[in-house]
Amino acid sequence: MPKGYKDKIKLKKRLKRLAPKVPDYTCPDIDFVIQRIESLHQKGKPPSKLNVKVLTKKLERLRSQNENLRDSGKYWYDKMCAYVFDD
Repeated sequence: MPKGYKDKIKLKKRLKRLAPKVPDYTCPDIDFVIQRIESLHQKGKPPSKLNVKVLTKKLERLRSQNENLRDSGKYWYDKMCAYVFDD
């Protein structure tokens, strides 16, 4: 084993444990919202209060997941910079 390999493995595990959680796949939620909007459009109906509430909840969940993904990306970028460029 190369010198320092075990230390790098320990560091990788530590960083991964401390990293923000990556959100689930969002494609099914996006597909659901699109399908619901297309269905309402084809029927020529305005959305009911329930439809608006359901769609809004899905979109707010997507907003939260996107924010978590940005936080995760920033975390890993900062850690990489600290590891590569730190003296």
